[in-house]
Amino acid sequence: MDPQYFTSMANKFQAVVDENTLNERGKALGLVKRQRLITPFRLGLSVLGSMATQQVHTIADLHRQFNELWDLDTDYKAFYEQLLKAAAPKFFLQSLCDIMSQLSTKVLGFEAGEAFSEFNHLILQDGSSFALHQALAQQFPGRFSAVSPAAVELHCTMDLLEDAPICITLSPDTDSEHDYRPEPESLRGDLWLADRGYLDLTYLRDIDRHGGCFLVRSKSTLNPRVIDAYREDGQQLKSCQDRDFQAITSKFPKRQRAELEVEWLLEGEPFRCRLIVSWNSQTKCFDYLLTNLSQQRYTIAVVCLGYKLRWQVELLFKEWKSYTNLHKFDTEKETIAESLIWASLAASAIKRFLAHTAEHLLEVVISTHKASMPSGYKLPNLFESLREGDGPGYRRALEAMIRYLGKNAKRAHPKRDVRTGRARLGLKPMFQVSEQQGVKDCEQPAAA
Repeated sequence: MDPQYFTSMANKFQAVVDENTLNERGKALGLVKRQRLITPFRLGLSVLGSMATQQVHTIADLHRQFNELWDLDTDYKAFYEQLLKAAAPKFFLQSLCDIMSQLSTKVLGFEAGEAFSEFNHLILQDGSSFALHQALAQQFPGRFSAVSPAAVELHCTMDLLEDAPICITLSPDTDSEHDYRPEPESLRGDLWLADRGYLDLTYLRDIDRHGGCFLVRSKSTLNPRVIDAYREDGQQLKSCQDRDFQAITSKFPKRQRAELEVEWLLEGEPFRCRLIVSWNSQTKCFDYLLTNLSQQRYTIAVVCLGYKLRWQVELLFKEWKSYTNLHKFDTEKETIAESLIWASLAASAIKRFLAHTAEHLLEVVISTHKASMPSGYKLPNLFESLREGDGPGYRRALEAMIRYLGKNAKRAHPKRDVRTGRARLGLKPMFQVSEQQGVKDCEQPAAA
């Protein structure tokens, strides 16, 4: 274990949950006006610890954990009223932003020369929705009002190479996903991957104009002009040339994939890209992928495998809902619901940080899925040690947590990942990437 790196990570983690930092944040936001038993530091550390280490069903669960952690006998009403304050969601949101910005770093990479190694970041875009108490239907209307009158959506922008979200936005479930995409100019030198709900030709054109690349699932209803078409074996599909897309869908081969060069007129100017067509034997229909990735560097097979990397954001959503208490909280109060959502996500971010730190220090491939599960007695001990701030007890607890993850959260089949998982295209933990490439990657600018 590298003692210098361990000290660096220990300092970073302690800094985001530092007593002075959290108390000053709470005071600046108006969460408190004067020091009481329930200080912002005590409230924040306790709620984050509860979300990270146990199943939380009610506010009473959080209150009991607060009293246990701080050995206090506070009244439930006093605790409840702190979460009810308008400043509470802002406090936990700012804490989440601090954790994401301070504790995220590049943890995955590609060897030089491998597909996708040219990109600074692989940006995954998606959203996840869930219901709230029906009394919040006015503040957070749901798309399916008969089933879930109140619901929210979390719009997530994730950097695959950091294996962590870089931007999360909360909105009513009825809001359009298009309003929460990164700006096209911010994607210069990056690859953006998204599902068909985010398809917008003007947006894709703007990514291309600003020097970025995209790989997006397409809708079957689009109707571009097909300039040229080839099967995967290289045979030209002459019957598909210079025709409208909708007029030739019956001519696509089912036994192998095909690639079309397609064009739209946007604001009077041509916009060309590649459209990959593949038959889905399960759904009995064709799947379509749109991309501006170079045809010479990225074959049809590589493009299709690359799109599967987008599944990592779906696994992140599963982690949020399964292991960090992101669920329908039984409260009619908007501020409390928002506070618990942000606290849940902050707890998840902390557990990802610990997993990535263990991976780097122990040079063991860690499963973030396993690391997100309740971690026996080690993680509660770590939060308990933070009561006293940075010190020998905290360092011992952090080291014990890291060693625990190294033994109990290893990826079960890293060799299988190379054949069928995310490593098929050469995606590796940074400690496995060659030193020369690792130095190059560390010099690249961080995501905005």
